[in-house]
Amino acid sequence: MFLLARAMCVSVLMALAAPATSQTLGLELLADGLTAPLHVEDAPDGSGRRFIVQQDGVVRALGKGDKLDPEPFLDLRARMLPLEENFEERGLLGFVLHPHFAKNGRVFVTYAAPLRSSAPQGWNHTRRVSEFSTPPGDLSKIDPTSERVLLELDWPTRKHNGGGIAFGPDGYLYLGIGDGGVSHGIGQKVLWEAFDVPAAALTWDLVAQDTDSLFGKILRLDIDRGFPGYSVPRDNPFVSGQRAGLGKPEVWAWGFRNPYRIAFDREGGGFLVTAVAETLWEAAYHVTGPGNFGWPLMEATHCVDRLKPRQPPDSCARQDATGARLQLPVVEYPNMQASNPETKLGIAGVGTAITGAHVYRGRAIPSLSGKILIADWSASFKQPSGQLFVAEPNAASAQLRNIKPALQADARIVGLAEDRDGEIYVLTNETMGPYGTTGKVWRLVERR
Repeated sequence: MFLLARAMCVSVLMALAAPATSQTLGLELLADGLTAPLHVEDAPDGSGRRFIVQQDGVVRALGKGDKLDPEPFLDLRARMLPLEENFEERGLLGFVLHPHFAKNGRVFVTYAAPLRSSAPQGWNHTRRVSEFSTPPGDLSKIDPTSERVLLELDWPTRKHNGGGIAFGPDGYLYLGIGDGGVSHGIGQKVLWEAFDVPAAALTWDLVAQDTDSLFGKILRLDIDRGFPGYSVPRDNPFVSGQRAGLGKPEVWAWGFRNPYRIAFDREGGGFLVTAVAETLWEAAYHVTGPGNFGWPLMEATHCVDRLKPRQPPDSCARQDATGARLQLPVVEYPNMQASNPETKLGIAGVGTAITGAHVYRGRAIPSLSGKILIADWSASFKQPSGQLFVAEPNAASAQLRNIKPALQADARIVGLAEDRDGEIYVLTNETMGPYGTTGKVWRLVERR
């Protein structure tokens, strides 16, 4: 547990090893008493508000003086699937403000709704992507009757949801859709864990490679046209060019298992996608355009044998069925499963799940400028021990960066976020899922 009072503005957490910079990094507490905060959005309306997105379905406003508004800005709990007080991947997984929110009051969310009546029998829930808006002339709260559903996708399991959502500099909405997790079994329960999936279920992994499916993809939508739904940008890969007609028009990039977060780089172009591992390797991909990002043909830069997941082959094809080269990550690291005695990699795991990746573009910590910050959920699955790493250029690889430990917390890190100045928020929760009030929002600082 964090033994911190709000009066203690800066708390330096235990270092894992030599810090990745010449100064020690620390965390400044901004808000507590939250429930699994996954994201923070600055309000570009002059109000000074920051919206804190909780996995339980509530979006709260942090006003001036870092005071939480007593009433939610948005409350989706009545529309959502009931969540479990245990390890839980479903819920409100994404929230983003329209680039012109100050003028139009529009926001976009992606969340787990109850299974709709038209869904296949025995499936788990229905994934919904919706727009809400504030009452005309009043940006203080969302009109709960304003929901406009853009997309519904029936979800077969409780796993591999993805959830990344962000607007790009082109004004289009990007969405991370997981592969559905069907290799773990359809329905309410997980039938098979990652290391004991039967051969008959493994065909479901390939949905991420099927460009006629939305599962396992990054979608790119024009939400300012095509009312009451959306339109598809003309330069999406399966709309025009050599790939036209060979996949769903909404698809921008494919070959993802669980694209949990999307973070655009405001200076360098493109965006980072956090790719939570199925077996051994956590990764972050730098997406600058359409392409195939490998799953399940590869996990990060490594070959995959799903029937022998702890003994991956040394070599495999580096292109897909069309001959296109697979896109490789910019960051990877082995998770705790690498330390299992049955895993034949000869290395130790360093985390459990990647939960954030941002290029630092702020000014408060000059030593981090241009470096990638990586969040890991916890060094141990059972004991809250979130980690922050800094990824730096690697002289031995033009592609992969080295990661160095920077911070370890007595809580799980469930996300990273960036404010309008490029400074980084670290979002923590002490419980296993979206319940309780142990969630906190911190600002990353430099201790001098």
